[in-house]
Amino acid sequence: MIFAWQVVLGCCLMWKMTEAEVIFKLMKVECEGNPARVMNISCRVKPINWNSAEANMDCFLTVPLISPIIRAQIFRKDYSNKFQPFLVDATFSICDVIERKSYIPYGVMIWKQLKRYSNANHSCPFSGNLTLRNALLPTELLPPFPQGFYQFRFTFLDSNSTNRDYVATVKMLFQSMEPIKSKKRPVSKNENVR
Repeated sequence: MIFAWQVVLGCCLMWKMTEAEVIFKLMKVECEGNPARVMNISCRVKPINWNSAEANMDCFLTVPLISPIIRAQIFRKDYSNKFQPFLVDATFSICDVIERKSYIPYGVMIWKQLKRYSNANHSCPFSGNLTLRNALLPTELLPPFPQGFYQFRFTFLDSNSTNRDYVATVKMLFQSMEPIKSKKRPVSKNENVR
């Protein structure tokens, strides 16, 4: 019986080693906002190497976000170069996620990333200057998407008792791909000494 479990475990490990690794490379970030609510919006992508890039974003909230709602969507680029909805379209209140009143998985993942990379790592309301620095796409949190181009679209709304006000939209274009291997030959110590 123990031998059978060792064989099953060995097969699982071998399968995992032969499976191609998939990474997510951030290609472009676009930000647009409601001028009555947000000023000085800037979004940039800083390449690190062939396989990864970091996102940096800044904005100034002229009106505080009392009860922010996020709509998270994923789109996939199809053969006609248009983005079509793909798997995820979730709407949640980020304040409920922060206060642990809601356990929507997408909300928890987004909140973990906001706490890690931004200054919006406190409870509601949010006001003033919001920044996001050196944010990477979390390959450990995302499922292995098929290779291709995808877009995360985050729409931020502010809700009060009667209506929802549009605040901003952030679009993150990324590529699901196999990592690019360096073709440089490692330099040995004997070759450096002349």
